[in-house]
Amino acid sequence: MIRRVLSVVLYIVAGFFLYMVSLLAFIDGAAMGIDGSEAVGAKWLPIAVFTAPAVLALGAGLAIMRFQNWRRDAGIVFLSAAGLTTFLIVSFASMVTNEEFRRMMPSETSSFFGDYSTGAAVLVALVIAGALLLVTNRRTPRTIT
Repeated sequence: MIRRVLSVVLYIVAGFFLYMVSLLAFIDGAAMGIDGSEAVGAKWLPIAVFTAPAVLALGAGLAIMRFQNWRRDAGIVFLSAAGLTTFLIVSFASMVTNEEFRRMMPSETSSFFGDYSTGAAVLVALVIAGALLLVTNRRTPRTIT
């Protein structure tokens, strides 16, 4: 019981860090005031920094449960992180459609989250990885004798 609770807590931590990775993928390097070649390193360094604890927490959670149903658990973490990020992006997009909200928001905020292609690619990768892990988590059928 304690192992299960600890693994779920580690899955939540991993999901949070994966959520941050997918959210950071939407940040536009040019909006951060970074020029050309430095933009790639400055954009991907925080993503790598948040990916490391996500992988460690997920691996620790899976190891605590002795990798039983590891595909199912990892798939759920990936899909949950992608779902939360998608919910946040849709919520922000619907708030931006309000004229009063746009007047209150500084103009550089909308350009800060402007790298939609990278953000969408990371979200799609998380969804595909999570879905593949869940689909391949088939149990062997029991034979009745």
